[in-house]
Amino acid sequence: MEVAARGSGGPLKSGPVGEQADEQADEQGGRSRVRLNIVLYVVALLCVAAVGLAGSRMWSSHERDGGDRSGNWFSDAIAVITDERLAVAPDTRAGEDVGRGTVSAMEPAPEEEQIRTAEQLEAATKMVNAFLNINYEDVEANIEAVKSLSTGQFLRQYTNASEDLADLTRQAKATQTGEVVWAGLVAGDPDDATVIVATSGTVTNELTEFEPQSRTYRLQLDLELVDDRWLTSDLQYVE
Repeated sequence: MEVAARGSGGPLKSGPVGEQADEQADEQGGRSRVRLNIVLYVVALLCVAAVGLAGSRMWSSHERDGGDRSGNWFSDAIAVITDERLAVAPDTRAGEDVGRGTVSAMEPAPEEEQIRTAEQLEAATKMVNAFLNINYEDVEANIEAVKSLSTGQFLRQYTNASEDLADLTRQAKATQTGEVVWAGLVAGDPDDATVIVATSGTVTNELTEFEPQSRTYRLQLDLELVDDRWLTSDLQYVE
C-alpha cells in the first residue's frame, strides 16, 4: 500500500494517541459506509422516478459509444440493454498503416490468466445475482446468500445493515429480480480483482402498486481470493 507523504504544516501522529485517533476515524468511516449501503439498497428497491432518467442516459451513452442501432425499435432496445456493438472482425486490420504506426494483432493471454479471469467474472456474476434478487417473503435466505459470498469490510457492513434491510423489504412488500447482462474485468491479479457488472431486472412494491417496474444497474465489485474462493470485499453502484 502506498502512503502519501504528509504536508510540512500537518502534525505527525505517533504512539498510542495516533493509533487511537486512527481507530476512531476507521470506526466513524465504517458507520458511514453502513448507512450509505442501507440507503443505496433501499433506493435500489423502492426508487421509481430514476428509471426514465437511467434509461435515457443508457440509451444516449450506447449511441454515443457506437452501439448497434441498425434494426427496428425492438432490436435497438435489446441492443441497448445488452450493450451490443457493431460486429467487427478482430484481426481484419492487422498490419494496416494508420499513420504513425500499424495495427498489430495481440497475443492471447496465458491460459492460467484466462482461467483466473473467468473465475473472477463468474464470482462477480454470482454475487450480483444474489445481491439483486430479493423477495420479502424469503428475505432472510436472500441475505444469507449474499453473506456467503462476502468477506472483509463488505461482509461486516452488510451484516450490520441486514436487519434493517429485512425490515424495510417486508414493510414495502418488495420483490426485486435482476440478471447480469454483461461483466467486464477492470483489473485483476492472482489475489484480487475489480469487476464492473451491468444488470437488467424489475422491482415491485407498494409504491409501484405491485406492478413490475424495469430496473437497470451498473455495479463495481472488488474481489479477494479467500481459501480458493473469490469473495466480494466491496460493492457499489456506479453510473
